Amino acid sequence: MLKRKMHLLALLAVFALIAGACSSGDDGDDGGSDDTEETSDDGGDDGGDDAAADDGGDDGGDDGADDSGDEGGSTAEVPDNPDVGVESDVIRIGWMGDATGPTASAQAFNLTGAEAAVAWYNENGGVLGRQLELVVKDDQFSAETATTNYASLTQDDGIIAIVQMGGSQISTALMANVEEDGVPVISLPQTIDIQLDVPSAYNNIAHYGDEARVAVAYVGEQLGSVEDAVMAVVQLELPSGDEWDVYIQDALEQGGGTYAGRVLLNPGSPDYAGAVTQIQELINNDGVNYLAIHGAPSHGLGFVTEMVANGIDTPIVGIHGMAGGAIYQEGPPEAADLIRGVHSFLPATSDCETCEVIREFVAGTEWEDDIIELNFSDGWQDIMITVQAMERAAEADGELTWETMNTALKSAPFDTGGLTCEVDWTTSQHSPCAAPFEWTGDSLVAVGGFDAYSDAIVEEYGLLES
Repeated sequence: MLKRKMHLLALLAVFALIAGACSSGDDGDDGGSDDTEETSDDGGDDGGDDAAADDGGDDGGDDGADDSGDEGGSTAEVPDNPDVGVESDVIRIGWMGDATGPTASAQAFNLTGAEAAVAWYNENGGVLGRQLELVVKDDQFSAETATTNYASLTQDDGIIAIVQMGGSQISTALMANVEEDGVPVISLPQTIDIQLDVPSAYNNIAHYGDEARVAVAYVGEQLGSVEDAVMAVVQLELPSGDEWDVYIQDALEQGGGTYAGRVLLNPGSPDYAGAVTQIQELINNDGVNYLAIHGAPSHGLGFVTEMVANGIDTPIVGIHGMAGGAIYQEGPPEAADLIRGVHSFLPATSDCETCEVIREFVAGTEWEDDIIELNFSDGWQDIMITVQAMERAAEADGELTWETMNTALKSAPFDTGGLTCEVDWTTSQHSPCAAPFEWTGDSLVAVGGFDAYSDAIVEEYGLLES
């Protein structure tokens, strides 16, 4: 108990004294190069074959305090375990995602957020007497490349956890491996049905079903009633897109609205002109008065630019990929009025405890302009929770393995310092936190706040399979 009191006092002291800290930068490139990689012995087998998950256990984390600013963290000691990235002077965390491909407009900001957080911790004493190292694997949205990257991280590089794993065609392909290996995968950038049944997959974006229900609730507010909504879906040809489409249909049906059909986009080579032509036909023939779009910010930007160029002003509500700064900064002025994106994170420009830490740290650094992006907050929080879990595992079990990390991740809730709702994986594998975001001219703001849409988070999933 004394350790935890000292732990909290250290946290409060750092939040008070950290003013003006600047990053000297870390070695990670925005392009997601692998220059941080190190080769170690086979790291997949000894780290956590059983992926033990002690739901609701008290070990190692009875208060869930925000450790985002803990200088040096826990005083516990752990032995080296190179197979899972725990060396005498470093602990390695894996990052895998699309840093330079068709969805990099979303995922690359998760990477920069994670890089900034790693730099923050390293400048503030490291973790468990060690520095953090982010091993970056860029899959360019290729499931084949991602499979190779996953094997490299878990079998060759040695990592204590993986943060990020997107998109849905990649997580769908790898969930069986993740479940068998028991490697903790923290905060996947999409939450789909298949990920909810894997004990070591920790989702921190609201499920697509919940995002769809929030989106339809918002549309009902704008039109006066969901019954007045006639909606069409624009989606990428991906498993997550199919789920988005099905859940939009379900939410409309429950509210008495009308579903008019869907238009598909190829993720890598989208035909925006063709998609807009189809949407115009649905508007003319079916009276569509709202669109529900699924995609990365680049897809939202391309679609709304083409739509406006053709004189269409039908409003759009979309998944968290539509809450991306590039849509509004690079798109037509009309985008600010037309598009809302449902997300689970606040930007670091917001008024929150961890937001203030981030703003002070990134001022004058390569990350300064990225903090308007909600996915930057997600990336920072990925590292923050990974660090807290490592400290809990060290205190409770005296060692870092995939098994002790999984136990720690499910030991108690995590306080994110206001970046999102309290993270609680003791009873579920997803986030209950979502709201539509609008662009105010220089930042994204949650419409009404997360609490305003809590009734729409009904936790009913599996519709695609039924």
